[in-house]
Amino acid sequence: MGRATIAPLTRKRWAGGEIDADPFALPQRVTIPAPDLVPRLFGFIRYADIRNDVVKATDSSPILGLFDWTEPLSAYRGVALRVAHRKASGAKPVILVEIVHETNEKHSVVLHASFDGADVAARWRSWARVLRLPLLLEDRGGELQEAERRLGSLRIDVPQPHAGANPLSTRRPMTFGHTGRPRLFQQRLSTGTRPLAY
Repeated sequence: MGRATIAPLTRKRWAGGEIDADPFALPQRVTIPAPDLVPRLFGFIRYADIRNDVVKATDSSPILGLFDWTEPLSAYRGVALRVAHRKASGAKPVILVEIVHETNEKHSVVLHASFDGADVAARWRSWARVLRLPLLLEDRGGELQEAERRLGSLRIDVPQPHAGANPLSTRRPMTFGHTGRPRLFQQRLSTGTRPLAY
């Protein structure tokens, strides 16, 4: 079974600093500057509140005002590991962990941004596990693909070889009787004792 390919997205650009939201301390609030030039000219900054079932965000501009929106987590198709650039030339790559919206890329939210890539893989997997979303990985062509094989909501692992029978399970079971006692039922009756179990 091959990996599921998801529609390509535009290459990301990053205009802010590092972000490290903790997936194990929900709800988390992140502040994200607008990555595109035109929203930056209007001073847009996104304040996003990440919860275990919903994303609430406010896009704030000192010129145009506030724009609030809310999305359930079911509207997101996964947690993506992506590479963004601070310049158009492609220099200074930034590693991003982002929850990607199913239909509206503008409602995708960056959860982690790292300049050196330290602990980014751990954050990526932790966010996917906590939010119960698939892992997505961006390839060189800018396409997002599922990093793990899945069957519906179930993750499919590589088949493992059979471990074989336990050598202890093939041993001869303990025979009926106890040390110092008659082993046969008739002998127990003759001695006036009662068998423990039959």
